[in-house]
Amino acid sequence: MKKMLALGLVAVAVNGYAADKTVLLEVPVSYHADAGVVPKVKDECKPEAQLATHVGAMLKKLNGSGDGTVASADAAGDASVLRLQITHVLGVGGGGMSGPKAITVNAELLEGGKVVRQTKVNRWSTGGMFGAMRGTCSILDSCAAAIGKDLGKWVNNPSFQIKEEAAPKNAEPEKQAAAQ
Repeated sequence: MKKMLALGLVAVAVNGYAADKTVLLEVPVSYHADAGVVPKVKDECKPEAQLATHVGAMLKKLNGSGDGTVASADAAGDASVLRLQITHVLGVGGGGMSGPKAITVNAELLEGGKVVRQTKVNRWSTGGMFGAMRGTCSILDSCAAAIGKDLGKWVNNPSFQIKEEAAPKNAEPEKQAAAQ
C-alpha cells in the first residue's frame, strides 16, 4: 500500500511539471557551427522550420494555449524555454531511393535563462512502406514529427529518457557520408 501511495505521489509530481509551467520553443531553431547537412537539403527541406512546426505544435498542445514558440528566451517571461540546435541532418536528394534520412538535435530546457536539463535526440526514417515514393523533405518531416513527440514527453516528464535510435539496417553511414 505504501509503495502504491509513493508511486502515486511521484506520478503526480512528475506529471504536474508541465501542467504548472508553460514551455515555449525558441525560434528560429539554429544549426550548430559544425552541423553536417547537405546545403541543397537545408535550403529545400528547411529542417529547422520542420522542427519548429512539430515541436511548437507539441508545446502548444501541452501548454493548452498560445502557439508554443517564442522569439527569444528574454521574451519568454515566466515560461521555460526549449532551445534546439541541429547538429546533423543525414539526407541527400532522391527521397527513399537514396537511403534513410535522419535529424539529430541537441535540446536544452532553460528556466530563468539557465539550462536545467539537456538531451540529444536522433530520429531516422526510411519513409515507411511507401518510402521509395516519398521525397527527401517528406521523410525528414517524419523525423521532425518524431522528435516533436519525443521532446513533448521529455519536457512534460523530467524522468523521461529519450533512447538513442539505432540506424535502419539499410543505412550505410560511410557511403552516406561520402555521398554528402
